[in-house]
Parts: sequence; structure tokens; C-alpha cells
Amino acid sequence: MKVLFVSEYYPPKIMGGGEINLELLATALAKKKVGVFVLTSHHAGLEKKELKNGVTIYRRLKTGRTPSGMVENVKRSLVFPKSVIEKAGIIIKEQKIDLIHFIGTSIIVAEELKQFQIPLFATIESYPTLCPKGDRIFHAKTECKIQCSFTKFLSCQAESPEIGKMKNGWYLKYNPPALSYIYNYYSQLNEALKHCNLISISSYVQSLLKQQGYESIVIPNALDAEKFSTTIKNEPRKNEKIRILYLGSLIQSKGAQILAEAVQSLDCQVDMYGEGVLKEELQQKIEQKNLPVTIHPPVPYAEIPSLYWQADIVVFPSLWPEPFGRIAIEAMAAGKPVIASAIGGIKETIAEGTGILVDPGNVQQLREAIILLMHDQELRKEMGKKGRKIVEKLYAEEKVVEKLMEVYGEQKHPLKKN
Repeated sequence: MKVLFVSEYYPPKIMGGGEINLELLATALAKKKVGVFVLTSHHAGLEKKELKNGVTIYRRLKTGRTPSGMVENVKRSLVFPKSVIEKAGIIIKEQKIDLIHFIGTSIIVAEELKQFQIPLFATIESYPTLCPKGDRIFHAKTECKIQCSFTKFLSCQAESPEIGKMKNGWYLKYNPPALSYIYNYYSQLNEALKHCNLISISSYVQSLLKQQGYESIVIPNALDAEKFSTTIKNEPRKNEKIRILYLGSLIQSKGAQILAEAVQSLDCQVDMYGEGVLKEELQQKIEQKNLPVTIHPPVPYAEIPSLYWQADIVVFPSLWPEPFGRIAIEAMAAGKPVIASAIGGIKETIAEGTGILVDPGNVQQLREAIILLMHDQELRKEMGKKGRKIVEKLYAEEKVVEKLMEVYGEQKHPLKKN
């Protein structure tokens, strides 16, 4: 079997958990003697063709440098789909590909690639196909429960501080051509769902697709559990403050500002690793209120396990319904307790006894959970041990890839909307 994965980004260019998951799956499939090819975008300093861990990587696609700015996002939506259609066709013919697997927004070209008459799969690991803003937060207040329309989008976005990873400034919020462009792009992504066999990364995402009339199979994100096992160390460090770790974008929907407020006057050290439109405002609050928080630039993924090693507690305070919860399972794999928001797919990853769930945005609940774990070392250790066992059972890459191969083996035709 020969599989072609199509993804806008691929390590070392990482924008989120989707790229990390893809690399793990591609490598695991290659170990099982599957022919694995990845078609992704090219970025400065990277080879245009590379064989790594048995996976052939073609960096031939064009896209924007980042998903964080309006100009770059327009560039992404214009040049990326065209380059996928052109370059994928060449590889499909050259390598005699048996099936295509779309990751993220690459699904937008599904209808055009039907011409090759091979099965099409798509992993739904984020919300661009289900929400024009990409966050499913209704009017910036509550978890969205509706199927969007253009009029609903206009009303909703007017109260939203962000669209995707972009700041929703006045130049965008009151710009009819730009808003029409964004909604049209979402409509194309949403329409593409009907051409693929759909894979959801959580039961939560599966339920969202079901609401729109699409069936899907749940295959969770994979994790290299062994990479994190070396980080397990829960012995107390003498004369050191409890260290709390936050990993993620510094944007409103990720909740870093909630964590900063929750630790005010607590005797701890919070390390935040990330970038985003909220960074400057957050740094000002840290300095003005003398908060025990330090903002660090993002680090390469290879260095992430060491960050968990340094931490006593991991906090995952998202305000938006995360499709999954990679931060949670990484922390659990490292034997660390997790405090996370009870929303979206996060709730599925925090098994009983492995962490504490709090209402999203509830500063007092988050503060109380932090204080509880700060002062109970035995509870931290117990949660860490339970979390590690859960990860080995459910998310280890070999278990996830076995399920994926079963789905591939069925060789289904594209699922139709009910």
C-alpha cells in the first residue's frame, strides 16, 4: 500500500498538534512497510525532497509563512490549493499512490483529486471546516452549538477578539469584502467534507460532524510515549518553588491570561512558552501586578519533554473547545498532573484521577485547583502515575497506527452526507 499525506505544514514547521501527530503516524506506518509519502509546503532552509525515517517528504507546495496575519492568510488561501492540485497529481502518477489522506485545510482540494479514483481520507483535527472563525466560540462567550451561516457569522465575529490566530481588529471586523472572503473559504472547506472518509481525533469532533450529517471514525492523536517517559521525575526539589507549565499560543482563546490571574500572590513560578497577539498585553499585566509568571519564546518540539521534566503541574486553561488535548496527554505521559478546562475534546483526555477539570474561564476554580496540587505532593505523584498508564493504553503510537491501518484496509468510497 502507498499512502500520500497532504498537509500544509510538516515538522520541523509546526503550527499545532496536527503536524506532530502526522509525523508520528507517517513514521509508524513506514515501520510497518507501508509506502508513505508526505506532500507539504516548502520553507527557507528545508530540503525540497527528503527521506526521513522511511518517509519520503516532498516540500513542493506554496503557502504563507504564518497563519497569524491577514496578508499571509490571503496568500495561503490563494496559492496553497492550486499548488496541491498541481503537485499532488504528479506524485500520484509517479508513485502509483493507493490512497490520499488530507490533514487540516488541505481537504479543500478533495473534489479536484477525485479524478484519480482512489480513496480519499481526511483527519478532522481542527475547526476550519466547521467554523469560519476556527474556534467555535459563539459571540466570544460560550461554546457554539449551531451550524453556521453567513449572517450568523457576521454577528458572531463582531464580538470576537480573534479569527483563527489573527487579531480581529476594526480593519477586519467591519470589512465586508474580507468577511465575505473568510466565509467563502470556510464554505469550500465545509463542502469538501462530503468527498472523504472522515477521521475524527475525538468523540467530541465526531459529534460535531454528526450534527452536520457526516459519519466519521474516531482515531485519537498519537504520542511517542517513550520520548516522554524519560522525563518522569516527581521527587521534591529542595528550596525551589512549585513550577507550573503552560504551553500554547498567547491568544485569548487559549486562556493564558486566566492562568496569570489565577496565580496572583501565590508562591509559585509559572513558565509560559508561546507567541501570539496577546503577548504584549499579558507581559504588561505581569509587570504591573508583579505576577509570578515568565513568558518564554516557543522551543523546538524536541525540547518539549525537558520542559515537562522541570514542571510540577501542567495547566491547560483553554477557553475554546479544543478538538483534542495533546498538552494533556503529553503531561500525563511525563507523569505530571494536569489542570485543564472542562470543554471540547479536553474532557476525553483527562481520565478520572489523572488531573483536575475546571470550568473554562473560572479564575477561582483554577486558583483552588492549583493551590490543592501545590500543597499535596502525594496527590501529584498519584495523578502522574495514573496518567502514564492511560497514555500507554490509549495513545501510544503503535496502538493508534494499528487502528488507522484497519480503516485504510476497508478501502471505502467517500462518505456521503446523509
